[in-house]
Amino acid sequence: MEAAFGILMMFVQLAVFIGIIVFVVKVVTKKGSSSAEGSGISIRRFFQYSIMLVMLVIAAFGVIGIVDAIASAATSVTQDTTAIARSIAFVVVGFPVFGGLALYTRRLLKTTPTESRSLGWLGYLTVALVGSLVFVMSFAVGFLGGLLTGGEFEITTLVSILVWGGVWFAHWWIAGQTAAGDRMQFHLLAGSAAGLVTLAIGAGVAIAAVLGEIYDAVAAVTAVDSDAELIARGAVLFVVGAIVWLFYWIGHARSSDRSMLWLTYVLLVGVLGGVITAVVGAGTLLFGVLDWLIGDVGSTSAGVHFAFIPGALAALVVGTGSWGYHRFVLGSRTGEDRTEVDRVYDYLLSGAGLVVAAGGLGTLIAVGFDALGSQPIASSGGSVSAIAITLLVVGVPLWWRHWSSIRRFRTTQPQEEVSSITRRVYLFVLFGATGLVAVISLLILVFIVVEDLLEGDLGSATINSIAVPLSLIITAGAVAWYHFAVFREDRAIAPREELPTLREVVIIGSGESIDAITSRTSAHVKALRVVGEATEAETIDDVLSTLDNETHDRVVVLAEDGRYRVLPLDD
Repeated sequence: MEAAFGILMMFVQLAVFIGIIVFVVKVVTKKGSSSAEGSGISIRRFFQYSIMLVMLVIAAFGVIGIVDAIASAATSVTQDTTAIARSIAFVVVGFPVFGGLALYTRRLLKTTPTESRSLGWLGYLTVALVGSLVFVMSFAVGFLGGLLTGGEFEITTLVSILVWGGVWFAHWWIAGQTAAGDRMQFHLLAGSAAGLVTLAIGAGVAIAAVLGEIYDAVAAVTAVDSDAELIARGAVLFVVGAIVWLFYWIGHARSSDRSMLWLTYVLLVGVLGGVITAVVGAGTLLFGVLDWLIGDVGSTSAGVHFAFIPGALAALVVGTGSWGYHRFVLGSRTGEDRTEVDRVYDYLLSGAGLVVAAGGLGTLIAVGFDALGSQPIASSGGSVSAIAITLLVVGVPLWWRHWSSIRRFRTTQPQEEVSSITRRVYLFVLFGATGLVAVISLLILVFIVVEDLLEGDLGSATINSIAVPLSLIITAGAVAWYHFAVFREDRAIAPREELPTLREVVIIGSGESIDAITSRTSAHVKALRVVGEATEAETIDDVLSTLDNETHDRVVVLAEDGRYRVLPLDD
């Protein structure tokens, strides 16, 4: 039962994963551009490629399980008969089903031109490529890490690398033969992100371990997790991540079209990810110093207290490196050719700095209110103050640096900056976020006050209880008030929607009205003069009867409130 339940849960997880990827690919490939196909074909593709993916995973793990069973038998290790039976079932069922669907798909790709550009096929390739890549990276890190740290040679892990590496290579080749390159960019960027994150983590772990050894020698203490094994594992992560990143990003994705997906990867993963990592590193360093100076560190020695320095420096180095590189990839920034990408960059980092600074301001206000209460909001008031100061010192310069750049362009290029969609999104997202924070905080504050009032406990302890929600309301209000003033300034100079210019006037009437209107307007005037008596009509049938008997060669029908007039005209 447990084995069957495990298989069922694996199917469910794969279905969810497939659904997510299909949704992403659907957005990326602009569903509106697909041909008008019947819903039956779409349903067929969904089940066809979903089953192919599931059978591919089942068959691959079945092969790995059988190899593991053979290796265990060779080394006289007790075998799990349930695991062996499951692996055999996976191979016996998975391979034939996958093979049959693969042959059917191959025939469709040859005979149906639209199949290779269909959402189902692209989704299948994306999931197969990204999934097999992640499996290969995971097994490679475990295998190489075990070898470098003196572990046993794991034949099963090596077979896993070979199996999933073969799956990846086969689908990479197939994608090159059948899929449009411009529609596979998501896969290239996903691989680039996997490589970048892995190499960044590896670099951070290795640098922290090396610096930890140095710190240990200088401070005569044992830094946490600073040993040769950690250095080796960090190096393995770095090497595996670097190989993947160089192949995917440098070899393919960097030179691809600068689409919205491409910019999203560079700005969110590369730039913002690097900024967050660097800010965390710098903030940890600053907080550690402030906590030592004004916090309650007790009897902790300086060597033990500052053992965080290697890890913080590693985060700062790795984050700054990612930030700087991806800023370079985006290109130079000049005042004359400011693009929307430049604006996204400025507003993204300005927003990151604002969030950090607002957190520091809110914490500082909470500490101030807490001083009026009867209990501390944390075990160490000095440590909380150190956190507040750290957030302000780190967040304010980051926000001010990029907000000043935004304000400068707002002055030199007001129309372009104010009408920018990036600026509008930034302001409205900020209004929405601050409003949500304020409403939730107000709800909590009212609840605490009413509860204490009903229980007869309203007093100094209540101030302590509402310190955090009250500080959040004040902080959110201050941020919203400032940016609302900015929004009002923008509206004052924003280009207003122009009313349509009057270009042509058609006049039906007498000569006097025609002359008056012609002299008043610069638009083209077309005068239609009434040359006979108007015929009144009650219904549309009366109009049709009048037209059948009309003697003039040109008429106009005026319709208003269910009544009609037929006017003979001349121009």
